[in-house]
Amino acid sequence: MAGYEQRIIHTERGSFEVFISGNGQPLCVTHLYQEFSNSGSSFADCLSPFYKVILVNLKEAGNSSKAHRSTELTMAETVKDLESIRTALGFSTWSFAGHSTGGFLGLTYAASHPEVLDELILCGTSASKEFLEPDNCIYNFKTGTHRKEVTKIFLTLMLPFVSKTKKRSASRKLIELSLHEPEKYDEYFRDRPSSKIIRKRMQAYNKELKTYDVRTELKHIKIPTLIPCGRYDVQCPLIFSKELHEVMPHSQLVIFEHSNHFPFIEEANDFTRAVQDFTNTIIRNDI
Repeated sequence: MAGYEQRIIHTERGSFEVFISGNGQPLCVTHLYQEFSNSGSSFADCLSPFYKVILVNLKEAGNSSKAHRSTELTMAETVKDLESIRTALGFSTWSFAGHSTGGFLGLTYAASHPEVLDELILCGTSASKEFLEPDNCIYNFKTGTHRKEVTKIFLTLMLPFVSKTKKRSASRKLIELSLHEPEKYDEYFRDRPSSKIIRKRMQAYNKELKTYDVRTELKHIKIPTLIPCGRYDVQCPLIFSKELHEVMPHSQLVIFEHSNHFPFIEEANDFTRAVQDFTNTIIRNDI
């Protein structure tokens, strides 16, 4: 497990808690509604051997500033926050990596500020809300295979009066649904850092998701991009990673044949190798 240095970055848009690990070119890593600690994250750990990872707690997460208005939690405003962090850290450019909704943010960032992004890593993600429609998506609450079970899970996670024990159990069930081999849950997560869901940020995400669609922008994103995805992803099904790859001109799609939504855990060695292969194809500015 990588070691992380905690820092508070003061910007004109507020103060942000970040955790830094690794060497090399800077890589921003974050998630729309999760909170990180100095234990890092499983996703970031796979990237720190190749980059200087800056793992960001967004507004409302950890020791970062609170939002004064709910609009501050939108993806567009969050991109502005990331830009303020990049500037405060003194980076003229950096790269971005996001898993799941972190990928939504990465695509929004790339569509609006391509000039400051050197590379993208977008794992198990989608360019639109249409990922909700397939029956194999666990977020399809109309016709999805797991709609009843997942509805109960999310109610447990979102309601403030539910006990921590029940929330932990619900979180485990959600993750088990998102593993190709759910019986390996304890093996996968025994010594791995956990992350907390930030309710205000999730509420903002759920509201914005109704109109989320950046597909028309994809062909204009010419940033070198790695798109890793599990063959059996039930959160953002593989077809949506394929859609990204087909339209983004400088992208590489890597499909993990024995993974669901967490290939960086389910096939950690192969995932690390895919990142290494990707970085080897990039002409780095420092070479």
